[in-house]
Amino acid sequence: MISAIEDKNNINAINENDLTRISGLLFESFFINRPYKRESTVNYKESMIDSFIDLLNKMLGQQTGLSKEKKLDTIILLDKLKTQKENLELIKSNISTSDIQQASKRLSKKSQSAFESK
Repeated sequence: MISAIEDKNNINAINENDLTRISGLLFESFFINRPYKRESTVNYKESMIDSFIDLLNKMLGQQTGLSKEKKLDTIILLDKLKTQKENLELIKSNISTSDIQQASKRLSKKSQSAFESK
């Protein structure tokens, strides 16, 4: 009788195709496809990138058997992810600036109407 652990075909609940299909979702989570108007969208993308960076760093630290080529590919991807996060931070600063400008306009209108009514 073969135990479940010894049977390689049945021990793995996932296969390579499962991860291949989900890679598109990961890409969409990191990809900047338009200027964002809500800071929460940018925060979500930054959080996803941070989590993936953490995962890749753990893999680099634990996977002593990785080839030099795979390590280099991972390091290059880490660099690209950090650049993507910097781009998101720029977008977020633009959103914040826009929010400040809109608040300033609203306050200006309120103060003008207060003076007009007196």
